[in-house]
Amino acid sequence: MDQYEHIRSLPFPALASALGINLQRFKTRSGGEYYGPCPIHQPKNNTTSFSYAAAGKFHCFSCNAHGRGAIDLCKLVKNFGFKEAVETLDHIEPPKQKEPPKSDSVSNGGQSDAEPKPLEKDTWRKFAVPCPWLETRIPDATVRERYGVFCYNNPARRSAYSGRVMLPVKDGEGSLYGYLGRNIADNNPKENADSPKYLFPRNLPKHLFLFGAHEILAGTFGPPPVRVAYLVESPFCVMKFASLQIPAVSPYGWSVSPEQITLLIEVCRGVVYLPDKNKHAEAADMLGKLAEALWTRFPDYPGEDPEYLTLDQIHALTK
Repeated sequence: MDQYEHIRSLPFPALASALGINLQRFKTRSGGEYYGPCPIHQPKNNTTSFSYAAAGKFHCFSCNAHGRGAIDLCKLVKNFGFKEAVETLDHIEPPKQKEPPKSDSVSNGGQSDAEPKPLEKDTWRKFAVPCPWLETRIPDATVRERYGVFCYNNPARRSAYSGRVMLPVKDGEGSLYGYLGRNIADNNPKENADSPKYLFPRNLPKHLFLFGAHEILAGTFGPPPVRVAYLVESPFCVMKFASLQIPAVSPYGWSVSPEQITLLIEVCRGVVYLPDKNKHAEAADMLGKLAEALWTRFPDYPGEDPEYLTLDQIHALTK
């Protein structure tokens, strides 16, 4: 056991107070992440480059300082050695742990104020059923199996996920945290007026995950990090690109969080960023953060959705 774990795991507000960091300059995201100006290199203008996750992992996307836990941050902020950092933080009383709220979603560990935990048991896949919609959208059965996508239907249980295509939410190591459910009957607005297109697991912070990252890190497209990966909105676009032997990942939308950028650094050396056309203007705001961490290309492309690009059109985007 780590005798210093009680110090390493100090929450960021308590740590900020001890290190003289102005907590009022920081904002929070779901999942307990704090982000704001880097307390290490103390920039004058960049006020959002530093991220401190609930689990203690921190990273500055400007100066590239990174580490895990209160001791590591204290050493960098104060320019201390290990012993000095421990002595500085040892007097801080950690807050009492609250009982995590229960969840009946397709995730057993996502609390908004704690690090999410992988599913202890996958009770969904055994109810996989044939799905012509999925087979038409992703004809390559090998790709569907590799990414673990299936259609769920359990008649014995009244669930909002029944009849949906299930898209795994996994970390880079392949641990399963839940499923994103895609409504495959969304083209009938009268029948599905109250049924959203996507259902994401309740209390599971999607900004921590990239669909397709595990498959790249597992060596599907060669030794990681790959030279270039395509950053797209839709998990279905990731699988379409995979059927063409092209590595791609999805942040489950068009925006990219600092945690997802950290994972991207493990996945690839550069990205071709291809949000859907209707989000192209908004997605341009992401370029600065991406370019600070990776070689980044943000090309225009024919059509409205990159999922329907041909192989030649995709290759042309990097020329």
